[in-house]
Amino acid sequence: MLVKICGLTQLEDALFAERAGADYLGIVLSEQSKRRATQSQASAILERILAKRVYLVFGYDSVEYICGTFSALAKKSTAIQVMADHPHIDTLLALQAPQLTLPSIAAGDTVTAAELDRWKDYPLVLFDSHKKLSTSQEATHHLAGGSGKAFDYTHIAGIERPFLLAGGLTPENVNAAVGAAHPAGVDAASGTETRPGIKDLDAVRRFIENAKQASEA
Repeated sequence: MLVKICGLTQLEDALFAERAGADYLGIVLSEQSKRRATQSQASAILERILAKRVYLVFGYDSVEYICGTFSALAKKSTAIQVMADHPHIDTLLALQAPQLTLPSIAAGDTVTAAELDRWKDYPLVLFDSHKKLSTSQEATHHLAGGSGKAFDYTHIAGIERPFLLAGGLTPENVNAAVGAAHPAGVDAASGTETRPGIKDLDAVRRFIENAKQASEA
């Protein structure tokens, strides 16, 4: 069971999550997010975290902002998480190799096989509780995850490809979520913090432990 701890802004929290067994770490840089890290905070984490994959996480930000920020911060091995239905997704996918790119797919609505076909060359996708864009003009005001709310897992029923599950996961409910959705991994932000961007270290530890144990049940 892969575990991603997202919404990190503090180096101490990132180091703790690494030691506690997280497989992936996420730094949110979306301008819309209440747990957005500054570039200096992101740089501090990227300089010290070498053993784990670190994702720079973006929402429906402008393509210019995403490209500029990723290019300014990323090292060769830095991964990127992008909205799968971003209006400029083709440009964003050119920023990093598929192995280091995590498309975030809206699972607030039913996910179709056609939507997933595009991502067959990407080792992982992420399903989160946001809804799909209805128009490209809506993007700058559209919620891009981080809501702390789960989605209906029947929206991804029958999907066999590897995916990370996000949306309202906590140390208390991750076991049931794994049993219901059968993901390759889980991703938590709000469920492991005391306030946006600041982690509850005990919750981080318990989330990782419970997720790993759930996969063995």
